[in-house]
Amino acid sequence: MTLKELITEVSFHELLPYLKEHEPEHIDSIYAYREAYDILRNMKPAKDFGGKIYVEWHGGEWEGEEKWIGVGPMHDCTWEEDLAKEIVVADDIHLTKTEIAMHCLWEITYWGFSPAERQETWQRKFGPKVLTNRYEVALDKLEESIWRHQTPHRLRSRGRQGERCVRIEFPIRWNPNRKNRSKRKREFRQNKRKEYLRKMAKRENLVRMLSAEGSSFRRSDVEFLLNVQYGRQCDYRSVTPNVNTRLDYIIESMTRYQQLDLSRYNSAVIFLQYPLEKPLDELSLASFKQGISEWLGYADIRFGSIGVETKASDVNVTLLLNKCLEK
Repeated sequence: MTLKELITEVSFHELLPYLKEHEPEHIDSIYAYREAYDILRNMKPAKDFGGKIYVEWHGGEWEGEEKWIGVGPMHDCTWEEDLAKEIVVADDIHLTKTEIAMHCLWEITYWGFSPAERQETWQRKFGPKVLTNRYEVALDKLEESIWRHQTPHRLRSRGRQGERCVRIEFPIRWNPNRKNRSKRKREFRQNKRKEYLRKMAKRENLVRMLSAEGSSFRRSDVEFLLNVQYGRQCDYRSVTPNVNTRLDYIIESMTRYQQLDLSRYNSAVIFLQYPLEKPLDELSLASFKQGISEWLGYADIRFGSIGVETKASDVNVTLLLNKCLEK
């Protein structure tokens, strides 16, 4: 049986209980697993592609190490090619088809919940660093200074793309943990500064995305996000061939496949990206706004949208839950 045949036979609702048990710490991401599963069910497997997915035990070689079920390889090719692979289950594995489907879904989404998201993750981790705002520039300068002045010269080098590298010596003669009080205080200040710059860089990029050219938001409408006490971002996509139910799909993701403590926040920003060739009708949009407003229950809810040039018919929605300081 191929992976495509397996997920066609097993529905997401059937594997959902096993996924919740397997992922108790990421219960708020269940909606993303549902989207990924629907993408896979709607995707055609690669033709004339040979490969196997092995379901077998891993670990247990060391004393006290627990064994776990591994599924792979699933990161060496595209999702279409993974769908064409034959599933081979070891003789000492006794799982139902539903449980195997759950393990395959968990593994294939390790780097992202869609092919595009996986590509973005790889680009961010392994591609050249692109600095897009002043906070990212300041963070890079700080990390450069730390690398230059606090790392022994003999251990420093540059990668192919100019990235900073630190070589490890064996036996280790340089112990970064052996620091006096002043150095520990310096490291604490630097870590706090890096934490602040990362937070502000992310917020600045959000403000720019929300107020991009063509958006119904102006920068002044969303610039308050730079100063919120704390927040939470969730991104949804409508993985459905029926263009009339795209927003219904997203509302279901929010209300049925996610568990959020809405009382931790007091305002929200909802931003819709829709294809210009297949825009949203006013009735569906009005119903969506009403449903979201009733679900959240906040006095401060701001809706914005932008049309994008794309061949896909999906609608993408960004939900920003914010805790703003009381005035």
